[in-house]
Amino acid sequence: MEKLSPGDIRVGDRYEEIRGEARRGVAELKRHRRVTLGDQLALVFENRETIRSALEELVRAEHVTDPDRLAGDVGAFNALIPPAGALGATLYLEIADPADLAVAASHLQGVEACVYLEVAGTTTKAQPEIVTAPDEAAPAYYLSFPLSAEQRHAWLSGAEVVAGVDHAACSVRVSLDEQQRRAIAADF
Repeated sequence: MEKLSPGDIRVGDRYEEIRGEARRGVAELKRHRRVTLGDQLALVFENRETIRSALEELVRAEHVTDPDRLAGDVGAFNALIPPAGALGATLYLEIADPADLAVAASHLQGVEACVYLEVAGTTTKAQPEIVTAPDEAAPAYYLSFPLSAEQRHAWLSGAEVVAGVDHAACSVRVSLDEQQRRAIAADF
């Protein structure tokens, strides 16, 4: 997947003019890229456009105008764009009451290392890209899934694709539906 450059990021009035439309487009893009894993976890497969959208919202919220700061932010977000042959995803802890987040995160500590994809019976474990300290928990984790050429071929050929978690507090397997499979496979 092609990395972002500072020129790809719409800032200031340029972004404000198209923000509503851009956000609706990304929401639609993510609709079939989301896999619910039980009642507390969701995996959203990211691509260049979803990462760009997140960066544009950050730049907007923090009123970034300095070109050096923008370039630094672009570099940091580029680390979230998976390399060729891999998929990237954000694992979210979905807790309705913010007051319950710390307890749930503690209960699910280490879950980011327990996520996997299974393609045609072969498993690829998630590789956390940004890891918190062992005694800390986060409401979201960025993961990458390096897929072999055989797994990518099987995926594109219609093989079953399963996303799962194998953690002491949460064990879930979910088969991706056809729309999810096609939307995510567009990243290959």
